[in-house]
Amino acid sequence: MKTNNVCEVKSTIFTNSWALKENERKSKRQPTIKITTYIKKLLEIMFYIGTANPSQKLMAPQIREELIRHAQTGEIENNEIPKEAMNQNWISRFSHRWKEAMVLRALDETENYEPL
Repeated sequence: MKTNNVCEVKSTIFTNSWALKENERKSKRQPTIKITTYIKKLLEIMFYIGTANPSQKLMAPQIREELIRHAQTGEIENNEIPKEAMNQNWISRFSHRWKEAMVLRALDETENYEPL
């Protein structure tokens, strides 16, 4: 039902120009920061240390603290440090790929196994 350039749809009122680009509300999300190659190497080292010695396994907040320590020594820039959520996502992805590689390696070893 139209009245005075306004459309009523199920008790929600939309003006005729509600979908125009100039009326769009801009998202206030921060731009995502790509993890640099150097930080990826640091994260891999931390992952392998935790794999070799489970008592030294680091979680996302601890990894962030460790990266902050590296920034304080001047090794990396403060703006390069990823957030905890990004660290957690990186750990999950890297762990999954690492486990897949270990399974393929184990399968390859069993295929090449020759009994005495």
